[in-house]
Amino acid sequence: MDILFTIFSFLVAITVLVGFHELGHFLVARFFGVKILTFSIGFGKPIYSIGDGVDQTKFSLGTIPLGGYVKMLDESDNPSPDEIKRTFSHKPAWQKILIALAGPVANFILTFVLFAFVFIASDVSLKPVLGEPKADSLLHSVGLRGGETLLRINDRKVGSWSDLKWEMTRFDANSLSVEVIGRGASNSTIYSVDLHDRSAPLVWANIGLETPEIDLKPIIGFIDSNGTASDSGLRVGDQIVSVDELRISTWNEFVEVIRAKPGESVDLKVERDQELFEFSLIIGTVDGSVGRIGAAPDPDGIMQEDLIDRNGVDFVRAIGKSFQRTADLIGFTARMIGGLVAGNVGLDNLAGPLVIADQAGKTAEMGFVTFVSFLAILSVSLGVINLFPLPMLDGGHVVFHLYELILGKKLPERVIVTAQQIGIVCLVGLMFFVIANDLLRYLGN
Repeated sequence: MDILFTIFSFLVAITVLVGFHELGHFLVARFFGVKILTFSIGFGKPIYSIGDGVDQTKFSLGTIPLGGYVKMLDESDNPSPDEIKRTFSHKPAWQKILIALAGPVANFILTFVLFAFVFIASDVSLKPVLGEPKADSLLHSVGLRGGETLLRINDRKVGSWSDLKWEMTRFDANSLSVEVIGRGASNSTIYSVDLHDRSAPLVWANIGLETPEIDLKPIIGFIDSNGTASDSGLRVGDQIVSVDELRISTWNEFVEVIRAKPGESVDLKVERDQELFEFSLIIGTVDGSVGRIGAAPDPDGIMQEDLIDRNGVDFVRAIGKSFQRTADLIGFTARMIGGLVAGNVGLDNLAGPLVIADQAGKTAEMGFVTFVSFLAILSVSLGVINLFPLPMLDGGHVVFHLYELILGKKLPERVIVTAQQIGIVCLVGLMFFVIANDLLRYLGN
């Protein structure tokens, strides 16, 4: 993957997420009459800035694109007597709380909008048809044999395998209830199973959730910059016609040929824009004996039409799904972060700017809809993290203002300054940790 494309994708992601977060603070502060001095995306010396005609607010882009801020007029800025009432510090505590909460709420709103777009734009999906469960699995033991269409899981409606994967990602229970309808059946059946010790860690195969047998067209859907495919001339969208004159009909056939020829050079024939092209491809090696080129298939190239839903999701249902998915993700993210604080979740699960940049580039390369999904997930993470009651975060400011609201007086300035200094040290330390974690993750690979 081109490093410049990765950097560009990362900058787009940060600009959108941070910009929307700060826009929340900005709009609510202005609504309550606070004068805004600066609206900045990024820190440091401005690369570009422009003044607003209302309050001469300076909108700027900073040289360090890892955050942003809204600077509001405060008493420390020595405002004129006419502007005292427009300072942030002069506003009632409840307004300050709403201004502080506006950033995270803006991120949640952005997630909702992005997910709604994804659901509407994704007009092709894989129906939740179950594959044949393993003989020793729980679903096999209650009578499922594959071919059934899943309707609900623990009373949550599913319409695609994407929905099913999400429900299993957020799954946190010791029992599982599935409602299915068999082939040609007119009535659905509900099966309930007790997971016992199989619930942690949750292994789909033990439960019996298997995808149906799927044949994919041999169409390139993704190319890894670290694989040999990226150096061969192959492009996303190319359909493999033959390898060394051997006709290729499915992606699995292509994989079998590649895996059997580690380190060899083969001649590829592909169809691109209704024209045939020929390439020479050197196959990489994994574990010394397995061929790999670093390419993935187009997931929409399913050959079994009966497994595909091409009707998409209408606007009303997309709104409902988006609201549900956003609420689920907020809860899931909060539990994960809470688990990190409590020590129940390993710190190696933390992702820093390097991982985020890498994922931004990869998802952008996979398509606009995939990139938007990534932004939606990242937006929730940004919102939830900022709600934690730590100094320098929005949640910390809410705590300060709640003290004022309840007791009718502000926290002593020295307490706030000390707390913020501790917060800065903690945040800087955390940043160094996650960057080191990112480096170890990639160096380890």
